Amino acid sequence: MIHEERRPAVFAVRQDEEPKDNQVPDQRLLTPHFGVLCLSALFSALGFSSVIPTVARFVVSDLNGGDVEVGLALGVFSFSAVLARPWIGRLGDRRGRRLLVAGGSFVTAGVLAAHALVDSYFALLMARLLMGAVQGAFFVGTVTLTTDLAPEHRRGEAASYFSVAIYGGMAFGPWLGEWAVGRWGFDGGFVVGGLCMGLAAIVACWLPDFVRGQEVGPTEIQTSGTRSLLYRSAIWPGIVMALGIMTFPALHGFMPKLMDERSLGDVGPIYALYGLLVLVLRLLCSRLPDTLGTIRTAAIALMGSSIGMVVMGSFVTRPGMFVGAAILAIGGSLLFPALMVAAVDGVPANERAQATSTFTMFFELSGGIGGPVLGVVAWLSGTTVAAFYGAAVLAAMGLPVLLTWRSKNPAIT
Repeated sequence: MIHEERRPAVFAVRQDEEPKDNQVPDQRLLTPHFGVLCLSALFSALGFSSVIPTVARFVVSDLNGGDVEVGLALGVFSFSAVLARPWIGRLGDRRGRRLLVAGGSFVTAGVLAAHALVDSYFALLMARLLMGAVQGAFFVGTVTLTTDLAPEHRRGEAASYFSVAIYGGMAFGPWLGEWAVGRWGFDGGFVVGGLCMGLAAIVACWLPDFVRGQEVGPTEIQTSGTRSLLYRSAIWPGIVMALGIMTFPALHGFMPKLMDERSLGDVGPIYALYGLLVLVLRLLCSRLPDTLGTIRTAAIALMGSSIGMVVMGSFVTRPGMFVGAAILAIGGSLLFPALMVAAVDGVPANERAQATSTFTMFFELSGGIGGPVLGVVAWLSGTTVAAFYGAAVLAAMGLPVLLTWRSKNPAIT
């Protein structure tokens, strides 16, 4: 990739500490610090995703909402997350990744558990907005630290292993949420999600604390921060990612509603199948982004996501949902590792959190736009099934965007 000219940067620890050998990435990938990072990410993803079906059903059953209200409640947190992302990235480069991961998780745990106090739709929207503003710190910190800890030539593999934790949690979290709601009601579901996020924060306290290099002066920090509010190298992979994961609002938000409408039973086993396949594919294909390349890997993922949504919308039966989820797992397992590598390619360590914040901002844009858009599509068509076809179209739109990005950046493979 072509980037703006930058001063050389180094990895350093806090100014009041002496550098230690175990704080400098070596050629090993599976280190104790990397294991701690993945464990913290697993608990965070479990907590965050466990409340997605809980929110959807809470809106319908307790707050008398419909498809539009469900979509807005699922996506509104993304707007505050997008606004906060650039400042989170700058904070991570200046104050260290551990502050983002541990501190962001502790605050998010409290906000998530506080959803149990909500008694109106407006209050729910406010809680979701507040959660969006603080939850992004964890994601930016962990994704950046993944690239910090990995050898440069193994970043795709590192992203695959790390995303096993993220997407595994995202897959099994809704099942956990369904179980908690069935046992303790909606309040219990929100509290369980907060507890999982709290565990993520506790585990994160054992992470290393990399920060910006000491040779960069205050003036240079300010200039770099202003220039990098939207980090150029991360924009194209971010757009492709946003389109590819438009399937998540349909999978986690509208599938429980559709299965309730058709009396198709518990969604938990379907989430479990999806999660298991994502885990297996991530492990078996961990080196695929490094060997096959970003463009081919992302194209396969986008096609899997789109076809999986079409199957789920066309065969609204329990077997149809299982088959669709299995195909969808191809996209869920390959898209993020391939695009994350491209987003940080050539980015110096002292600007990496800012590049990551731009890339992950598109996760929030996808949720913020995807949920309401799919809700409106379902409302206009008069059927929840339309949300699945809408998600399939959006994921397929990622293919021409991917090719356009490739044409503008011939160095991307």
